Order: sequence, then structure tokens, then C-alpha cells
Amino acid sequence: MRPLAEHHCGICSQSLSAAGAECGNPICNWSPERRCFTRVDALALFAHPLKGPVKAFKYDEGKQGWAVIFGRLIVGWMNDHAEKMASIDLVIGNPSAPDRKPLQHIETIMLVAHSEDATDRWPIAAPGNPALIKLRETPKSAGGGVRWGEKMDAARAHAAALHLRQSVRGKRILLFDDVFTTGATFHTVGKLLTEAGAAEVRGLVLARVPFGS
Repeated sequence: MRPLAEHHCGICSQSLSAAGAECGNPICNWSPERRCFTRVDALALFAHPLKGPVKAFKYDEGKQGWAVIFGRLIVGWMNDHAEKMASIDLVIGNPSAPDRKPLQHIETIMLVAHSEDATDRWPIAAPGNPALIKLRETPKSAGGGVRWGEKMDAARAHAAALHLRQSVRGKRILLFDDVFTTGATFHTVGKLLTEAGAAEVRGLVLARVPFGS
């Protein structure tokens, strides 16, 4: 995998030109209260060789086996960053629609991660009792050239289709998704969780899309 740049944003993991440089991602200039998440850590950049498998797993038939790799990567990151995980009370996936084709990719990854964490070291939500589910399909905004406003509109529609099935009041939540582009979805889902009483929402993704991709 292509690692994050030596100098990267402490909020969205985007590559920076130098230490202390300002991130060009608009949402990173928002206050934490307005942003509704504190930070999102990425395992790698959304570039070769990780980019191909992630896209294939999400959109192609017969690529479900990648879930095993991705689920293990998540748990491996948690094991390697125990200090960041120490305050987390609940790990949940950003839900996909129940009839998503070829599969519910986030739920499949989280199923593997929960199984891989055999000693229950981390508070990964049980796959059979998800804390957050999506009730219906919503418009997509993935792909190059999509404008910020379109991303935010799609993210709001996504969050509006979610249903919280258990209390998150007072909990510090780690929200997992596959790819981070602008942070619009983390903002809208984070808003849903904080308005339900979550003490903090942080993020974890497989890959961070570099600017200009």
C-alpha cells in the first residue's frame, strides 16, 4: 500500500507540502463542533496498489474475498494504535443499503473485522446487532469531478436514510468507511451521532483520496 505522506493533515490525513502547512480540504477549517467529527485516520492513500482492489470489491461480482484482507487490515491498525483506541467505546461501520449490489461492502468488512478480533479486544459492534443501519438506497456522489455541494447533498440524503438502533449517549465512537474524499459523509453521519448524544466521533478508512484524483 502507498503510505500517507510524511506530512499530512491531522484531521483528514491529506498530504501536505510541509509540516504545519494548511490543509486545502474545506471541512478541516471548520470547528470540531461544526464538523461533527474530530479526525479521520487512513491506513493508506487511495492509489495503486490498493485502489484497484477496493474498487473491485465494491463494484464487481466475485471479489468478496477482499473483505478478508480489509477486515484484517482494520484490526491490525487497531492493534498497532492501541493508544488511539483506548478511549473508543464503540466501533461501527458507515452503513450501506440493504439491497446494495453486489454486496453490502462495509457490513462485509466489519463482519470479518469482528471475527478477526477473536479476543474481543476492541469494541466492534456485533454484526448481528448493528448499532446503525441504512433503510434505503440514496443517490451516490462517488467519482472524480463531483462538486462539493453535490457531495454534501448526497451525504445528507445518506444520513437521512440511517436508523440508530441503540443508544450512543456519552460514547466515543469510531466510524469506519472504505474511502475518504471530502469528509461530507463523516460530517453528516457524525452530526446524526452527536445529536443522539455521542461524546465524540472519530473516523477510520482504508484509503484517503489524494487531492486531484
